[in-house]
Amino acid sequence: MLNKPFRPMILQKSEKVPSDKRFLHQYKWDGHRLLFHYDRGKVRLFTREMNECTHQYPELQSIQLPVESCILDGECIVLDPLLSPPMPCFESVMTRFHASKEISIQKYMNSLPAHFVVWDMVFLNGKPIHQLALTKRLELLEDVVAPDSRISITPSYDDGEMLFENITKIGGEGVVSKPKESKYKFGSCSDHNAWYKTKNYQYEIVEIGGIRKAKFGWSLLHKGKYVGVLEFPPPKEISKAFFKVAKQIVIKETMEWITLEPILRCKVKFQCYSKSGKMRSPSFIEFI
Repeated sequence: MLNKPFRPMILQKSEKVPSDKRFLHQYKWDGHRLLFHYDRGKVRLFTREMNECTHQYPELQSIQLPVESCILDGECIVLDPLLSPPMPCFESVMTRFHASKEISIQKYMNSLPAHFVVWDMVFLNGKPIHQLALTKRLELLEDVVAPDSRISITPSYDDGEMLFENITKIGGEGVVSKPKESKYKFGSCSDHNAWYKTKNYQYEIVEIGGIRKAKFGWSLLHKGKYVGVLEFPPPKEISKAFFKVAKQIVIKETMEWITLEPILRCKVKFQCYSKSGKMRSPSFIEFI
């Protein structure tokens, strides 16, 4: 297990935060999943897709822990200092993740420092501990990680609804809810042990400005300004009705796009606006 990539336990979607008292709740960090392998002072980093990314994060390689070996599960984030309070920025962490040249990595290490937020531990001092209850794993984790500028442990809360309300106020990504007694299931989101994510979506009324030909996509406008592409198809009957109307309002057509008169409006949900003003992962709710 140590120094070998594996698929981590995954999350199931939930429309609302579970109110069952058997759950604990944690902040959902907006970054990318990171598996941190520590072996006698040496660090190796892997993504949830089992790709190694140690090279991209020199500052995380220098972390020293008071154990011989362990595997930590968590999220790699980059905080945006221009926000108050500073918030994780997905675009920034992707800039770090995709940097491959040494000069770029060194540059971004200073301007976009990475931070590893830990929420679980599945291996400790030569032994797998994934079969222990989550609360026991978190208890052991407290003795392994001392928070600093590079690494910290995400807090756990009993009141998930209040946590979600607070996260909504500051524009956070959402809440993760986990049964306190859950065991860690590699590459799984098993029934009774399932972990849930409840996202803090934003909602907007937009106009549909075009249809992408090769791959499904609707160009979205908000008050005439381009804000992204809807790439998740709505139900077939809705798409069928849309295309029937769309044929009558075509302005022009190219090899890639069909431009429409922007009179068809719909409600979409999305995670957030990017720094460039584009919607992240918009999905269709209903026509207006």
